Amino acid sequence: MAKASPKTQYPYLHDMLEAARLIHGYVAGIAFEDFRRNSEKRDAVALRLSVLGESASKIDKATEKLLPAIPFKSIRGMRNRIAHDYGAVDFKIVWAVTQEEIEPLIAALEAHFQKNPPGGP
Repeated sequence: MAKASPKTQYPYLHDMLEAARLIHGYVAGIAFEDFRRNSEKRDAVALRLSVLGESASKIDKATEKLLPAIPFKSIRGMRNRIAHDYGAVDFKIVWAVTQEEIEPLIAALEAHFQKNPPGGP
């Protein structure tokens, strides 16, 4: 099995970080009821979760092993649910993800980039 190339994985990890940061910003300072009633917020979060999942689907197994704190399978699963069955998306679950999973994801990706800068060896 080929070793992961940080150069080929960096753009996908960066896209994941950017999407997670945007999600975090979209829900900052609002309550679930505000989120539930605001279709623009729901759509924006759903789009960024899709971007997050699509980027996660490009991450190779070797890189996944380097980042055990990131639930790649769950991220890809959320993307698939949103992309293929948007009408059945449970926004209570989406909200829970934004409240419980996004900050740890941001922290894990930021820590990875601090240890492995894009221009490094």
